[in-house]
Amino acid sequence: MTAVALDQYLMSVLKADKTGSNEVKLEAGNKNFDLFTIYLENHDTDVHHYRMDVSTIIYVVNGSVTIKSGEKSLNLKSGSVLLLTENSKYSVLNQSKDALITKFKFQPGFEYRKFFNDFACKGIEEEAIVDKIARSLSEEHVLWMKNSPLTRPSQIMRHIIDGYLNEELFTRALIGAELTVMLIISIRNQRMVSSTSLDKTKFEKKALDNYIDNNFEDISLSKTAKYFGFNPNYFSNMVKQKTGKSFVDHVDDRRMQEAKVLLAQPDISLKEIISRVGYSSKSFFYKKFNDYYQITPAAMREELFRDAGIHLR
Repeated sequence: MTAVALDQYLMSVLKADKTGSNEVKLEAGNKNFDLFTIYLENHDTDVHHYRMDVSTIIYVVNGSVTIKSGEKSLNLKSGSVLLLTENSKYSVLNQSKDALITKFKFQPGFEYRKFFNDFACKGIEEEAIVDKIARSLSEEHVLWMKNSPLTRPSQIMRHIIDGYLNEELFTRALIGAELTVMLIISIRNQRMVSSTSLDKTKFEKKALDNYIDNNFEDISLSKTAKYFGFNPNYFSNMVKQKTGKSFVDHVDDRRMQEAKVLLAQPDISLKEIISRVGYSSKSFFYKKFNDYYQITPAAMREELFRDAGIHLR
């Protein structure tokens, strides 16, 4: 269908939705299509918070939207493409009235690195570019590709949505090929914008906080030091000297803050909370929590429920 017809159809889907959900699922024309599922971001005045369990591509079909990832706010306009890795967290805010935001949620197990690795032949320059992209996604969990509505990548994305909605033969193979073309052209045009402008040869506490915020569930001193470009021992001493707290203390602080937020949600069990904040031992988590808040997790949860007026019995 034409660009105008596609926009009208997507807007009609949003207007017809009565579920009140933040996301509206678009049904694939071919019921056997298994590469991804497309969703539309619903319109309301609330901020939508997400924690992705699968790799996702956000494509702005029309209008504009602000996506907050970590400490960075990304102002996406029509044509923009945003790649988000599995386990990334982001918020959707400030949608324009005419915004049409699509989200391609890939099947579990889909990895961008494997996808990008197929791009490179044997050229050193190509390999270096692919490695840089994969490293950026691994460290920052997000990659922004700035395309305008008139550029070829944006037109390809519209064609992909159209193909997804229609029942045609070889849809999966064609869409997979089109995704590859879209990404390669975006890379060639050098229109990718990193979510941070961090100079990794320097240390900044704000940058450390941002890195921990995005990685606290699965983090280590060695990986963090490598990200900032330092030897682990040197990095550990530098963090202590410049902040007055050890690297482990910074990580524990962030995990405890997240644990309190999760404890306020009645549909999440203590076992799941322990796993989601990055601890493998229940007893160790309880000790850390007691030391930090001077109260048990169960008692904290009761207080939070009482303050929120939540009665489970």
